[in-house]
Amino acid sequence: MDYYQVFDRFNITPFIEQYKGLTIEELYPNYQIVSNDMGQFMEIIWENVDIPHNLNLNSSKNSIIYNLKTIYYIGEYIEKRLKDRGVNSLHDLKHMIKYGKSANELLKLIKEKDYNALLNNQYIYDIDASFCFNIKDFLFLDIETLDLYDGPMIIIGLGHFTNSSFEIHILYARDVSEEIAICEHLKNRVFPNFKSFVTYNGRTFDLPYMARRFIYYYNSNPMIREQDNLYDSVNTVYHHIDLYHNCRRKFKGLYEKFSLTNMEEKLLNLKRENEMPSGLIGLSYKKYLQDPQKFVGLMKECIDHNYYDVYSMPLILNKLLEK
Repeated sequence: MDYYQVFDRFNITPFIEQYKGLTIEELYPNYQIVSNDMGQFMEIIWENVDIPHNLNLNSSKNSIIYNLKTIYYIGEYIEKRLKDRGVNSLHDLKHMIKYGKSANELLKLIKEKDYNALLNNQYIYDIDASFCFNIKDFLFLDIETLDLYDGPMIIIGLGHFTNSSFEIHILYARDVSEEIAICEHLKNRVFPNFKSFVTYNGRTFDLPYMARRFIYYYNSNPMIREQDNLYDSVNTVYHHIDLYHNCRRKFKGLYEKFSLTNMEEKLLNLKRENEMPSGLIGLSYKKYLQDPQKFVGLMKECIDHNYYDVYSMPLILNKLLEK
């Protein structure tokens, strides 16, 4: 078998030939080396990324106000009957004997932006609490790992809004020993600056995986409160909007697949320049460590894959917030 074809149906030859002999530093001059008590890692930074700065977070409030099912004893049938009578919002319920108390309590939580209390309601979803935050509170997050369960995290993609733009930061472990320095950076320098994670299927994969890596290194998890049992939860500190589940719910029946790349193509009309399948990132990283000069092109594809994962998330969030 041709050594370049070991990835079966994905032809790695062009990436190897195009970038052979270069270094990651030459391919990404927008990098810096970050040092902390646990070591060093590479951080690649893109500033002023072309992401709209006008997320309509307040629109999510209407998802609660005009959903009468958020009130006890109102289901689909009763909601339809009430709306047929012109009762369309929680404000219309405020003075009704049967529903007024619950409506006023919920409106109070909305006014106070108490997202923890709001999310106790089974008809209020994570994205419905977006109005409780400003755009600089959100950390868009995506991880790439060596294995599917317990291998090191090798690339962490982060995105966030500043006062006037959107930035993407890729934390890259140049070898697996640098993962602990990345964890230290996340724990002390990144997470404390934000109030909510935004991921694509992070509830199932990214957050539990990070939690296991924090526990492995520190026997603690910065995403849970001190009083929480270490193994009971992966995140109780930060709000979390999982775009995957929101896409499945909002666009049910419209699309056959809800993978991130399919949502990019169907929902955003966005075709990636990068083609590396996520399932090959771990193997690409191993090849790169064996021969960095030869396989640097594979590593570039992995980093670019992670970049686009982060890039598309605020665009998808924006679509989900549209009415």
